[in-house]
Amino acid sequence: MRVAITGATGIVGRFVVARLLSERAQVQALARPESDRRGLDACRWIIGDMANDDALADLVRNADALVHCAYSHVPGRYRGGEGDDRFAFWRNNLLAGVALLEHARRANVARVVVMSSRAVFGAQTPAAYSVDDATRPAPDSHYGALKLALEAHASAFSTTDGMCCAALRPTGVYGILHPVERSKWFDLAMAIRRQEPLPAARLATEVHGHDVADAVWRLLNAPAEHVAGRAFNCSDLIVDSRDVMAGLAERLGVAPNLPATPENELLHPMRTPALRALGWRPGGRPLFERTLDELATLANSQPL
Repeated sequence: MRVAITGATGIVGRFVVARLLSERAQVQALARPESDRRGLDACRWIIGDMANDDALADLVRNADALVHCAYSHVPGRYRGGEGDDRFAFWRNNLLAGVALLEHARRANVARVVVMSSRAVFGAQTPAAYSVDDATRPAPDSHYGALKLALEAHASAFSTTDGMCCAALRPTGVYGILHPVERSKWFDLAMAIRRQEPLPAARLATEVHGHDVADAVWRLLNAPAEHVAGRAFNCSDLIVDSRDVMAGLAERLGVAPNLPATPENELLHPMRTPALRALGWRPGGRPLFERTLDELATLANSQPL
């Protein structure tokens, strides 16, 4: 299988590329000239960005499938990532995303996975209400609205153009990244080692990047009638960041002053029946614990 991918050097993209390569797929990836492509030598690189029509056409040429992970935003921010220039935000994300789908249609790409987000659900009422794949989205941020719009266009391409497009909605993604400093909770591990003050604890929903990549692979290979035009929730654990800090501290041999129990409400935990019907089984608590082991080991190897 020859797979084109955008956002290959991002958090989710690196996990997806690793899975594709492990499945012996040929990967052709879009990257800006300044992107950090270390560790991704097996990809064929198309240099350009989502605003470059020639690069998009080259990306999908002769591809069997496309995975769209790219997201242009203010550095370090997803929600609120539109910054002050909302016209540029929508142009660089929605219009460019639709252009990419059109290039894929013209190139006869058989399968497309668009990366969406749990943000399409907004703050459901009550906040702890669990949402299924078919729960009506109600975004309350420009990020969530963007992802829902991309889902809608993917569905439209499936319905009107005969493409097999699916959307995947990951929750918070954790796991070891390159460079390690980008890994979720690595900053907590280093703060614990340095005995620095720790942030307030929060409840959140999480899924490991390997499980997101497994979901992508399943959507690329499932029968078209099971995935075309559909959006799939992708979530695993409810995580208390106080437990993360305590687990890291134990592994690091440090006794920090842990923050109080979280007071925030957990927003829209997602159920995942559609992915599970495709055989998807996330790593759960064992994978979470192994990741804390890795984070502690890596943190201990860093200079203070």
